[in-house]
Amino acid sequence: MSSTKTKTPQYVKKRTRRGVERWGYDVWLRNESGKRKRFRDWTFGTKSEAQQALAALRTKGWKERYGVNPQEEKTTTTIEQAVDSYVKFKKADLLANRSDDPSAYYRETPGHLRTLLRWCEYAGPDRPVTSITKDDFIFWIAEETERGRLNKKPIKKGTIKRGLNTICAALNHAVENTATFKDLVDYHVPKNPLGKNVEEERDRVLTDEEIVLLSEALSAKPEWEEALFFFQLDLMTGARMAELIRMRWTESSSRFGTVKLYSSKTRKWRTILVPAAATLLANRKASGLGGAELVLTHPDHWYRERFRRASKKVGISYGQKTPGGWTPHDLRHTCLTNLAIAGVPINGIKEFAGHASIVETQKYLKFMPQSIELAGKASNRLGQLSRAQLDSETPRASEQSLRLIKNTL
Repeated sequence: MSSTKTKTPQYVKKRTRRGVERWGYDVWLRNESGKRKRFRDWTFGTKSEAQQALAALRTKGWKERYGVNPQEEKTTTTIEQAVDSYVKFKKADLLANRSDDPSAYYRETPGHLRTLLRWCEYAGPDRPVTSITKDDFIFWIAEETERGRLNKKPIKKGTIKRGLNTICAALNHAVENTATFKDLVDYHVPKNPLGKNVEEERDRVLTDEEIVLLSEALSAKPEWEEALFFFQLDLMTGARMAELIRMRWTESSSRFGTVKLYSSKTRKWRTILVPAAATLLANRKASGLGGAELVLTHPDHWYRERFRRASKKVGISYGQKTPGGWTPHDLRHTCLTNLAIAGVPINGIKEFAGHASIVETQKYLKFMPQSIELAGKASNRLGQLSRAQLDSETPRASEQSLRLIKNTL
């Protein structure tokens, strides 16, 4: 009985191509759909190279056909990578929204980004982001507090809180960018351990008497004329200092009694109706004061120094770190608080101030005795309408009762 041998097809062969002998393969393989497809390649110098290439082709084919994908290489996102990604993003955002106005405030690396870079060095640039816990934030608070003590410049908890907000924002930015940082898909950034009420609210509003005294002190020296003008304009408009410093003559109209302000904080314009301020601006321009385009001609520290000297002259505390001291930003607080006392609805104050939310506006409305008396008059009017037996006028609240009310707020 004779046996017959089945000849195994040779897929790897040697052929002559353009006068040169080359090794290669000629094979039919099935693709993902199950259909056969021919593959040919005669570019190899040795049989071994052709065999390895054919084996790799077959392996790739059956993996694609049966949905077998190679395991992805695991990556570890470091703190340095996450911080660097956020810093680049924020710098690009700042540059894209940079004003063409030469007087506009701009820094390539703002303070909150410098704080972020300092934290990166402290936490460890090569450390994985997934290893960060709430304890790391607690240690950072202690580190910042100690740094302020050593520099003899205590750092407020509110300042540390804002720095931690930036750190959390950088980490969340990396978590949201899962296409780049795949290992952070299931990672949750710890919450900021410093809560909402970590910073004491400054309750400083200039009284009518203080406004009169400071105005007299500023007007006593002719060279302080622009400081007095700033003081007056800020009280009437409640504008931020940066908004007034960049203000142009074309942004006010005495005809319509309006002033136009741009906030670099919210990146929005707002037009407010303040006839007195518009007249003040028109008179200043007619007198030939101010710059060619800009209303004011000095940097912010010039006004702060004049306010400090004027306050010292009349015995009024000045400075953020001075107990009971006032700052230029308190002119904004004073303006908005007086609007509330005059009965302006909080929504109207919000639009006047250019706030993003009512919550922000509420922080500016400080206690003043006049507000209690205003509430008393409104209550008295309602009583009269309801035919209650009342006097024609509401008696003024005593100083003792006002103090009692304030202490309970």
